[in-house]
Amino acid sequence: MTKKIGATTSVAEIVQLCPSARKIFDRHGLHGCGGEHGPAEPLEFFARAHEVDLDALLKDLNAEIEKPEPYVYHETLADYIYRRFFKAGIAIVLSLGGLWGVISLMQISLGKQLLQPALLPAIHAHAHAMIFGWVGLFVMGFAYQSFPRFKVTTLWKPQLANLTLYLMLGGIALRVAADMLQHGPWALSLGGISIAAEFTAICLLMTIILKTARQSVSPHNPYETFIIAALAWFLIQAIFDGFFFFAEATALNLQQTVFRTALLDVPLRDIQLFGFAALITAGVSQRFVPVVYGLGQPGHDRQKLIFWLMNGSLLLDIASYVALLLTGNTVWAIPLELSYILMALWAALLVIQLRIFTRTTQSDRSWKFIRAAYVWLLVAMLMLPFLMPYGVLTGEGFSHAFWGAHLHAFTVGFISMMILGVSSRVVPILAGVDSKQLTSLWGPFILLNVGCAGRVMLQVLTDWTPNIAYSLIGVTGVMELGALAWWGVGLWQIMNLSKVRRQSVLTAPSPLPVP
Repeated sequence: MTKKIGATTSVAEIVQLCPSARKIFDRHGLHGCGGEHGPAEPLEFFARAHEVDLDALLKDLNAEIEKPEPYVYHETLADYIYRRFFKAGIAIVLSLGGLWGVISLMQISLGKQLLQPALLPAIHAHAHAMIFGWVGLFVMGFAYQSFPRFKVTTLWKPQLANLTLYLMLGGIALRVAADMLQHGPWALSLGGISIAAEFTAICLLMTIILKTARQSVSPHNPYETFIIAALAWFLIQAIFDGFFFFAEATALNLQQTVFRTALLDVPLRDIQLFGFAALITAGVSQRFVPVVYGLGQPGHDRQKLIFWLMNGSLLLDIASYVALLLTGNTVWAIPLELSYILMALWAALLVIQLRIFTRTTQSDRSWKFIRAAYVWLLVAMLMLPFLMPYGVLTGEGFSHAFWGAHLHAFTVGFISMMILGVSSRVVPILAGVDSKQLTSLWGPFILLNVGCAGRVMLQVLTDWTPNIAYSLIGVTGVMELGALAWWGVGLWQIMNLSKVRRQSVLTAPSPLPVP
């Protein structure tokens, strides 16, 4: 008698019982998930995550089991391409990103001063590697893997998607070299090539995602608007970042460098963080978090309001800041402060929309990262309205210590915590590993949160008790890097449990697209 499957039967059990059931799953967006043997998640989880009618799916699967057909699993580039991006992201955050940041932080600690002109090239190179290499590569890998499956289609031109990885890595490496050279023809040449490579990669990314969406017959979902807008901001920041590089590389003296940095650096970081990183995270969260963790739907849908608040407040922020700096007219502080208040508002509304503080019905080791990330989002965005009053209080006008603390709460507390949480949930599923059999990740979770909290508080305290604050602040970077290394090594090992094509460099396929 043929075994009947139910809602609690794992996908792996179903695939083992009937390999040709893969065809049914492929039609509903699970193509390649779990490697050769399928993910260890129950069928009801898959149906909820992919918005599939569970009863209809059970009917199709049981019909296939009654009359199975020969089936051989073949892993394609589209199935494993995410691993390349994730591994590259881990490698960058543990080297050019996190490690370099820790070294710079140690130099700041020893010099007992946040603003050290000699450190500017290293700090800018570190920031570039974190945005393009850490955040950018994880976003690209997740987009190439998950977006086609959420849209129940296949990735358009996987070989072209593969090319974007090499373009980004080449661009990041060249930009680091250009930043360290600072001035001269070599710096300008390497910087120009870097900008062109990264711009091309992002254009290709947008094309691939839009073409993939166009292949799908699934209806448009509001979360897609966030993703498309985030990719548009990703492209805009790449152009702005290139302009920022040339503005610094052609500065004639230190005074001009400081002025151009003050004028362009703040708007650039805001575009990168609130335009690209925040929008992509908000979009993915609305599609991923409620269904994966069983949070349910909000009583009132505020997606459109949140979307327009995020984009509108960013535009108001950029325009007001530039006008304030160029004119020196303090009247521009009013719309700037309004933009900060609106940013705090959208952060609060997003947390309410996602129901982050409701009880989850699907426990997982990754949930603590997701919830902590949104706590850090609230902390970071609630700090913004106090930025200018704090500057008045300290007599600085603009406190680099307070602004830097806010940025750290957002980048490490929110964005990095989300990367750790989402990847810790998704990668075991893709590798066919039961996450309940894995470590709890409490070690890196505690280390990262303590390090981030220490950095935020100590950076603010450099305005008040500099000797003590500067003496301790370097330790926080070591803690954060240790947490990222702890998590990164574990995630790398899980990815290696998947069915990986282990070819030598000489026999590996070319990264160039196949015509």
